[in-house]
Amino acid sequence: MLPDETINRAADKLAAYRSNDALSEILDQYQVLIENYRRLKSDYEEEREGRERYKQLARGQERNPFALVVIDGDGYVFDERFVGVGEEGEEGGSRAVKQLIDSVKSSLRRKGLESCEVMVRVYANLVGLSKSLCKNGLCGAEKRSLSSFVAGFNRSYGLADFVDAGELKENADFKLKAILRLYAENAQCKHIYFAACHDVGYVSDLTPYRGNQDRFTLIRTPSLLFHKEFEKLGINIEELHGVFRQTPLTYTASSQSKRNNSSIKLNLASKNLSNGGTASNDGNAVCQFYSLGKCRYGNSCRLAHIDTKTSSHTSQNSTPSPPSIGDGSRPDKNPNSDWGRGSSNSLSKPNIESLPKREDIPEGFVAINHVDDRLDALLPTPSADSIKRLRALSAEKRFCNNKQLFDACDNDDCEYEHNPIAEELKPALECLARS
Repeated sequence: MLPDETINRAADKLAAYRSNDALSEILDQYQVLIENYRRLKSDYEEEREGRERYKQLARGQERNPFALVVIDGDGYVFDERFVGVGEEGEEGGSRAVKQLIDSVKSSLRRKGLESCEVMVRVYANLVGLSKSLCKNGLCGAEKRSLSSFVAGFNRSYGLADFVDAGELKENADFKLKAILRLYAENAQCKHIYFAACHDVGYVSDLTPYRGNQDRFTLIRTPSLLFHKEFEKLGINIEELHGVFRQTPLTYTASSQSKRNNSSIKLNLASKNLSNGGTASNDGNAVCQFYSLGKCRYGNSCRLAHIDTKTSSHTSQNSTPSPPSIGDGSRPDKNPNSDWGRGSSNSLSKPNIESLPKREDIPEGFVAINHVDDRLDALLPTPSADSIKRLRALSAEKRFCNNKQLFDACDNDDCEYEHNPIAEELKPALECLARS
């Protein structure tokens, strides 16, 4: 048996061992606590730096707030008070953008966004818009007669751009949708005015922002039908008074005649062919293509269809007057002159050489005779080789005359060939098209 002293010493050693073992565990826990603290401190520092960066970014985004005005210029046409040509057009463009900016800023003040700058983007087919306005007698007949208005519009306000989107039908739509996607989530863009509510195709682009009245405003104009689908979006609808047309564009005969009276005309003097003393007194010019069997208008032709081959009368020798600038009131040098030249053969073979050359006709105008009938430009005779090549190509697929000759086809479902042909084949194509 061990003595009590030995037993007590062993108990003391065991207690000391237990005490030392607990201290080790405490030290391990303390080490883990220090490591956790260091990790949390590192995370805190990173979070604080990120928050500071966010604050700086937020302050930067609030520094230059702006409102965006997006306009489909093909539909939302500026008021006729602003549209014109030359210096008048430039001045009109300046007044148009000023009226637009003033109206938008007035709307922003009502929304509490008076500190916002105004950025304007107008997208339109400038050629097509110029043509429409020309038909209404609001601008000239040049291909881009509205360019002076656009120049005045762009230079008068630094953040306003009137962009020519091109002649393809969907170009303006593509540009509008792209800029809408870009700025809809931009923090600096505080409000968007959308002026294209005549086209239901934009509804799907605005649907994600349904009911967001603090962000979007739809623009209504009396000259266009505001599509009902836009009313279902729950977005504010406003009208910018005095900016856009109040009435739709119309294509009246009076506006067409007004332009004809104000434009320069190429006058080719000619007289009616006589036929037994009756046809010469009926007041109608004779269709020279009818005798050749090439009149494209048929019974709707405005000119008289007289079978000159069976006529017992012939035209007298004459020389047509050269093209002149005027209103058609200058008398012929030869009172008995007509479109033909020479003997009786002139009745069946019109004097094509007396037609005006294309380079002699000013751009934007058409040649007419003394009774205001349109005259086509003289078409050079194509070579037999070019006609043969064209017929060989046409055997595979027929060409679109409008696209090939005028670089414009309004038919989106056109089934004819639009790929360009060689320049030397175009005279042959035009000759075949006229025939």
